[in-house]
Amino acid sequence: MKKYPILILHGWNLNAIKYDPLITEFKKRGFEVACFDLPGFRCTTSLQSPYTIADYGIYIIDYLKKLKYKEVIVIGHSFGGRVGIYLSLNFPETVKALIITGTPGLGADLTIKEEIYLLAAKTGKKIFSIPHLSNLQDLARRVLYKFVGSYDYYKTQGVLRETFKNIIAYRLEPFLDKITQPTLIVWGEEDKIVPVKVAYGMNRLIKNSKIVIIPKSRHGVPWTNSMTFANEVERFLNVI
Repeated sequence: MKKYPILILHGWNLNAIKYDPLITEFKKRGFEVACFDLPGFRCTTSLQSPYTIADYGIYIIDYLKKLKYKEVIVIGHSFGGRVGIYLSLNFPETVKALIITGTPGLGADLTIKEEIYLLAAKTGKKIFSIPHLSNLQDLARRVLYKFVGSYDYYKTQGVLRETFKNIIAYRLEPFLDKITQPTLIVWGEEDKIVPVKVAYGMNRLIKNSKIVIIPKSRHGVPWTNSMTFANEVERFLNVI
């Protein structure tokens, strides 16, 4: 495959800067790279109303038009992988190849942490309405969300929190077998946020997809092991 520009879509509560090591690796290999903060994160304007996965998709397509990129290779990390899958299905003429890493949303048994996010939100609201606890509401929420592994949810406030609920409600499983682009699934072997069994599940559902598990790597494999990650992507692109 020719060297189409690479679009990197960042994870939740992250931003483009986090991916600088990976961007550098791809630029060394002669790729143009686009990686920008998505609405609601870091340098972007605060959201006026909750976004859906489709809203993010439209925003990205409009942004690519400004860059005059008609076709791109999409690399989606975690939340960004969800958006990348949406783009591949709804804008297939734009996405030439898809790389997914650390992306949740496959099957009820594989997204238990996301269900806990919502449960913590609902339960927490009831618990903290008790008169004697109301004065400790913020501290109690922080402790509860951290206890159930959903501290990112606690840190997400207002409209962005409602956006978060919209995003995790978008289940991927019904759509994965409809992806037609060449797809590479790259995962950190020791990912504790989205376990490696999710990667194997996606590999079974996405037709003709390839899977690479990077040893001794976790959820942040795109920047903690950027050279290996870029090598695997380049190797994949060279044979499709």
